[in-house]
Amino acid sequence: MRTLCYILLLAVVLLAACDENQQKSAAVLEAEAHLENQGYTSISVIEEKSLLLTKQDLKDPSYAPIWQVQPLDSNQYIDKELTSVELIVQNHPLERLYNSKKTRTIVYLHQNKVVGGWSFPVTSSEALVGNVYSLDGKTAEEVKQEELSPK
Repeated sequence: MRTLCYILLLAVVLLAACDENQQKSAAVLEAEAHLENQGYTSISVIEEKSLLLTKQDLKDPSYAPIWQVQPLDSNQYIDKELTSVELIVQNHPLERLYNSKKTRTIVYLHQNKVVGGWSFPVTSSEALVGNVYSLDGKTAEEVKQEELSPK
């Protein structure tokens, strides 16, 4: 009888784990796969939301640091719907730089394809203060330098 209870409990746990993956959207699955391909381990999904990028967003000084670390021409996504997926990851380069154990990432997708994003270290429970980095942990200057260097 006890063995049967353990088997039933195991089946319920496995079904719950499978159901969790099925509830993730295509955007979340694509964002996780992209980050895992870069060598990061996805710990948790914080939020998924839709946003419409406007010219005003690109001119807004509070958002300028975010758009400066993008590996894309932000102008090509003006008035297009983007999906923003926020995740906590581990094994990110910022962990060594800031001696942290986790990194918060925001992945931008257009039609479920990753087009950019940004990251910052999780050093405390307080609000983000300081620089943001590209998804791979580069500063705006490093991203700009990569754009200028010959391929």
